[in-house]
Amino acid sequence: MTPTNFAPPDSCLSVVMPCYNEQATVAMIIKRVLEQRCVAEIIVVDDGSTDDTRVVLAGIIDDRLRVIHQPFNMGKGPALQRGFLEASGDFVIVQDADLEYDPDDYASLLEPMFQHEADVVYGSRFLTSRPHRVLYFRHSLGNRLLTTLSNGFTNLNLTDMETCYKLFRREVITSLELQESRFGIEPELTAKIAQRGWRVWEVGISYSGRTYEEGKKIGFKDALRAAYCIVRYSAIGNRVARSEAARNRAKPMSQNELRTGLTHLAEADGYSEYLVEAMEPWIRGSVHEIGAGVGTIAAPLARRGIPLVASEPYEEQLETLARALAPFESAEVVHGDLEAVTSTHTADTVILSNVLEHLEDDLDALGRVRDSLHPGGRVIVLVPAHEWLYSRFDRLIGHFRRYRRSDLANRLAAAGFTVEHATYINAPGALLWWAWARVMRRGPTGAGPAKLFDMAVLPLVKACDRHLDLRFGQSLIVVGRANDSPSQPRSREPWPCSSP
Repeated sequence: MTPTNFAPPDSCLSVVMPCYNEQATVAMIIKRVLEQRCVAEIIVVDDGSTDDTRVVLAGIIDDRLRVIHQPFNMGKGPALQRGFLEASGDFVIVQDADLEYDPDDYASLLEPMFQHEADVVYGSRFLTSRPHRVLYFRHSLGNRLLTTLSNGFTNLNLTDMETCYKLFRREVITSLELQESRFGIEPELTAKIAQRGWRVWEVGISYSGRTYEEGKKIGFKDALRAAYCIVRYSAIGNRVARSEAARNRAKPMSQNELRTGLTHLAEADGYSEYLVEAMEPWIRGSVHEIGAGVGTIAAPLARRGIPLVASEPYEEQLETLARALAPFESAEVVHGDLEAVTSTHTADTVILSNVLEHLEDDLDALGRVRDSLHPGGRVIVLVPAHEWLYSRFDRLIGHFRRYRRSDLANRLAAAGFTVEHATYINAPGALLWWAWARVMRRGPTGAGPAKLFDMAVLPLVKACDRHLDLRFGQSLIVVGRANDSPSQPRSREPWPCSSP
């Protein structure tokens, strides 16, 4: 513990605690946190733990403890983002769910906030004369190298950029749009704090590190990602990203070209049926497909006799959609964009199939969809997956981004949904897309590739999706159930566009 005579006010601090498989330590660290009078609330975000962490958390009864369960293991970054959204205290601090960091240091960290008007305070493991456990030299060296690299890009003089203990004024942390999934969140936070010009202080803290046998999770690949994030979120990286975003928005396909491309892609009837089969367990009651295009998903739904409204904003595609659904009495075709149709049509299930990536403000769109659902209704979202698959073809057809599973799950949570299901599909297609669209720089706009995919690749796709737990795919399906009320207002800046 770092000695201090400063006594912070009672109940001023929100503690955000990401937690994954910490059954051995989480109860003890929560007890230590609750002993601090300055703590107003602990928000534990259980990140899809597979051990008895949930059981341990369920047995802790305290009015200041709130537990949020992520639908699957999404990483430290999304867990922190979820916790920051829920925090209500004047100040917010990050606390790991192990015993490496001592909550008795909270007073020392809060002191600059009150006495020196800091906006952000970092707890440094190296700026202290207090006793600390001797562990891995390479970790210590790596931390110092990453901190030095970060300082070179941010022009800060931190001694410990990778520290867990980061304390913020709540208005500071809630104003940031964060993207990283794992430990890259640390350099991302530091870069964005520096760019905003907030006043940063550093305080020495105690530290009792643990070994890998005791549960330490960070590794060499996280160090490589951290180095990448230091550059990516620097002023130089932001200029490159903005340039890419401008290119992504430039010269999309005309509506005639897009309709032709969609018509050819719709030739993959077997794959369309497979997508609907993947969605079918989550479909209940009346269905509204927004942005139905030429009927790739709507037609298989209509063949099943499902009560369906299929809306489409573009008249050129509307004609093809109407012809595809004309034989089915249970299907209705509506002309209108997302904003218009969500204000006039309600449903039990809304399907967004390859729509969200075309919208610059996807969070606002999800909020509008949520408001159009009947109580307890669901949204089923199908989007293209993975930033590393972003191609010239994505840009031409007007995609602002491709999604990671954790990104989209967090967007749904922010819009007022509880995520019930999230899975990548079509792993073989991801590899083919990388070779075809990224390496060869071609787009699947002809009927031949779609039919060939149905005949030759679809059986392999089904086998991989059903029998292998692969964490990548060409597309991503996420299902969310509408909460009783949105978890936050939708007045948020749109996410930056993904870059190739």
